[in-house]
Amino acid sequence: MRIHIATGSNLGDRLEQLNEADRRMALELGQVTRVSPTYSTAAIGMDPGTPDFLNRITELELSAPWSQQPERVMAALLGIEQDMGRMRSATGYTSRPIDLDIVLWGDQTIELAALQVPHPRMLRRRFVLQPLADLVPDQRIAGDGRSVAQCLADLPADVPQIAPWP
Repeated sequence: MRIHIATGSNLGDRLEQLNEADRRMALELGQVTRVSPTYSTAAIGMDPGTPDFLNRITELELSAPWSQQPERVMAALLGIEQDMGRMRSATGYTSRPIDLDIVLWGDQTIELAALQVPHPRMLRRRFVLQPLADLVPDQRIAGDGRSVAQCLADLPADVPQIAPWP
């Protein structure tokens, strides 16, 4: 099973945080097959002066024990976040050393209490769609029917821009 993980960081050595998350995902879950280019993204919805994020998409080929267990995969990703110093807050968006979200699980839709795939907010986020389009532009979004490239092209003009990094 090939899945796509949105990764982001705005604390510490942001690029090293993304690289370390990729290493940990490969050790625990399967093989990292590709990584998108990295983008710089303003910290939207956060206090002025909050450091920008680095964002990218990691394509992961899950090893057999994980391929039919999306909730366990999400729990493993949350464990990686916690081990890397992420403290989740119930009070909105906060800065974080790492953020890992499953955005695509092959061409499947997953509707579980603790996990929805495709990620419910990805179709409104250029920082997810652009790097995803760099990897799989023709991939159809389950439940939507459009390709990743079409979803990116259809974003409203007021969705914040991102910049290639560095």
